[in-house]
Amino acid sequence: MKFFITALTTGILLMYPFAVYIGLNNLSPKYLAAILIAFVVIRVLLVRSNLKKLPWLVPASLLGISAIAISAFTNNSIGFKLYPLAINFAMLMVFAYSYFRPPTVIETFARMSEKDMSPEAIKYTERVTLVWCLFFICNGLASLYTALFTSLDIWMIYNGFVSYILMGTLMLIEYIVRLKVKKKHRSQAPMSSTFNE
Repeated sequence: MKFFITALTTGILLMYPFAVYIGLNNLSPKYLAAILIAFVVIRVLLVRSNLKKLPWLVPASLLGISAIAISAFTNNSIGFKLYPLAINFAMLMVFAYSYFRPPTVIETFARMSEKDMSPEAIKYTERVTLVWCLFFICNGLASLYTALFTSLDIWMIYNGFVSYILMGTLMLIEYIVRLKVKKKHRSQAPMSSTFNE
């Protein structure tokens, strides 16, 4: 049951722009805000035992709730539309903080499968962390633009579809680059524990 509820809340929040689009056509902003905030809180409570693996979840949830609350108090859609920006900003802060106060988020992920990492591997995770910081800046600015200067339809398409495509593309590119880097290092010296698969 817990797994089902966790999957449901996560799915709804991943499809947040579509939930907002549908919700605003059927509910008043204050009622929709209450429902969405409830989903955010439930998700945090359900995964609280894994918060160390998801360091951005609490700050992202707090900022997201703050954005949604704007719509609850003003009874318009602007707070809903700022939610993706809040999530991007929280992710940026966590990734940037981890870069200056290592281990980075990417290194932490890598060590889940590879305990021993070479200095070269750690440097690689630092570079990847910076790339993700740049992505969150660009994606956040694009999200802000759609929130302030475009229709709800355009906002929904970008934040509910295009941004995920861009994120997936970046993940794919990083994976391909990682394989090439591993191959290069293997040809120079044994690097079996350099990077996670």
